Amino acid sequence: MTAQKSGSQALQSVPLAIQAFGGEDLKERNISTVDDLVSAIPGAFEGQRQSVASRSYNLRGAGGSNANGDSPIGYYVDDVPFIVTNFGIAPPIRFQDLERVEVLRGPQGTLYGQGSSGGVFIFHTRDPDLQDFQFSGEASVGHTRGADNVNTEFAGAVSIPIVKDKLAIRVSGGHGYNPGWADVYYGPYDGTPDRHGANIVRNDDIRIVGLFKPTDNLSIRAQYWHFRPRQEFLGTMASVDPPYYQNTAGQPSFGNGDFKLYSLSAALDLDSFSITSATSYLKGNFGIYIPLSPSGFFSSQFYPKMFAQEVRANSTGAGPFHWVVGAQYQDGEGPQKNQLLNPSVSVNADNNTITKNWAVFGELSYDLLDGKLVPLVGLRYYHDKRTFEDSTSSLPSTKGVTTWRVNLSYLPTDNLTMFITAATGFRAGIVQSQAQVLSLQAAGVPASTQLEPETSTNYEIGLKWRTPDRNVSVGLNGYITKFKDMQTNTPGGISGVNGFSNFGDATTKGIDFEFHWRTPLTGLSLNAVGNVNDGKYDRVNAAVQAALPLFRPGSRIVNSIEYNYRLDASYNGHVSEDVSVFGNLAWSRNGNRLQSTGIIADPYSQISATLGVRYKAYELALIGDNLGDERGPTIVGTNGPLSGSGPTPRTIGMRFRVDFQ
Repeated sequence: MTAQKSGSQALQSVPLAIQAFGGEDLKERNISTVDDLVSAIPGAFEGQRQSVASRSYNLRGAGGSNANGDSPIGYYVDDVPFIVTNFGIAPPIRFQDLERVEVLRGPQGTLYGQGSSGGVFIFHTRDPDLQDFQFSGEASVGHTRGADNVNTEFAGAVSIPIVKDKLAIRVSGGHGYNPGWADVYYGPYDGTPDRHGANIVRNDDIRIVGLFKPTDNLSIRAQYWHFRPRQEFLGTMASVDPPYYQNTAGQPSFGNGDFKLYSLSAALDLDSFSITSATSYLKGNFGIYIPLSPSGFFSSQFYPKMFAQEVRANSTGAGPFHWVVGAQYQDGEGPQKNQLLNPSVSVNADNNTITKNWAVFGELSYDLLDGKLVPLVGLRYYHDKRTFEDSTSSLPSTKGVTTWRVNLSYLPTDNLTMFITAATGFRAGIVQSQAQVLSLQAAGVPASTQLEPETSTNYEIGLKWRTPDRNVSVGLNGYITKFKDMQTNTPGGISGVNGFSNFGDATTKGIDFEFHWRTPLTGLSLNAVGNVNDGKYDRVNAAVQAALPLFRPGSRIVNSIEYNYRLDASYNGHVSEDVSVFGNLAWSRNGNRLQSTGIIADPYSQISATLGVRYKAYELALIGDNLGDERGPTIVGTNGPLSGSGPTPRTIGMRFRVDFQ
């Protein structure tokens, strides 16, 4: 893994709460989206599902139930950030051409800076092969309970060496179509829907990457990635079982996204250190339209842009000193057009959030006792000039923030790593629309367009142990994270329009665990991961508490779950020299969730399975998701205990792959 920005390291020796998922492992477990992935990460769960183009996640209590504001989790595609200014969504990418995914849990403010107070997801895409022509492709069909048609997906990748050992390109992409499985009633529910299968999802993406290696110690990589997620009908369902929308407006809602990510990176390896440059430009648009009544609607359009540049150097020598230093610059904006119309209010709230920020950072470690005891210190200074503009004002703000990390690791053998660490994180203040401010004020909550920044300090102790034969491995992490000026989704006084406020300060305490066993039965592995988390407010803003008496010091943090875990049984074995079989059976469970409305969503479980056969480069697999047909709701609406949103109903399908790489 490379998450510490200091070259490749063995996962066992990294003194962090970190996981790494290989591309083939993801496919065999049928993990194809970020939403699938979070079930395999201790303490992670979906915080908000507005549409396929807009999803946000929560990690160890850091996150929210809405995508507004900068993300509390950092998302990186290779070396470059996926940042949508003032809109904290995860990249809507599919996993069909990934080399691996690395996930760091807990604040990562030193190396990754603003927007990593909960953790970091790093998606490593496949490189072109400089020597051989490669090709892979896959096609899948399936059916989701309640849908009238079948799901279809096609994807492929081709790698072509242009100049052997020097220059190559790789092109990959695909198309996915999921017919809707939820109906729509324009009036009261009567068993005869006005429209069947309304929540249709379409997904397209194409990626082009070129790799140039003029010398053995210099590599240059250019990448273009275009993805277009689109969904008809979104928002809160009137019921998740049976699944249907109550759309009295008689008009469809939609959520569409279109993102383009350009990146250029270069790495130069010298005798005792390496230099890396990573440049990127993200441009996109995302829009939602939600009819509220025959004469009312809510519309929001985002047009984000972000330029990012990072230059860093890291030592590569044997030690005992190890170091990484770097600088980062980002220049972005998030123009937003908001329109709210209903019988009680009409608001046109166009605005723009502009940010220009820079940072310098570094980490230094020293090997003691022949590398068995390693102290580390890290520091980052971040300077953000941010301006919020709307039709009546331009509000500039400048923040300078210092984040730090200290770590002491003990590695007595190659099979045991113990560490203790303390680290800080930072999340810029959310900028919200005037419509949200008016809604909060109507509920008696003092509000402004820009919130105070949220900071976090994490104290953690961890252990990684494995048997000498590496058949059994165990990971344990205990942590205490303190949040200051936590930014939280807050119910408003205008129907359908919530806002945000600095609720106050909070503390989360928890334990992560990982267990992996390669059993004596050849090819059979058992895995378990999980988290227990207790998060409570230490201080609640007096004005917020007066308006929302449910939330007070000692009460549970909004939008947190008390536990999650996942159990996997996997098999991969040869029948003959050319034929192998593989399979995976997984059961995951999430604890209940307290929402900002005071409603508690019940715990829920999901079962998934994959069973396949592989002959040389060809593979055929039977896939099942949510086999128990769990409906939730995992996020409860305000129109009854079955309103809200929940998992996709039971889906069964087949996938055919060919892989010459």
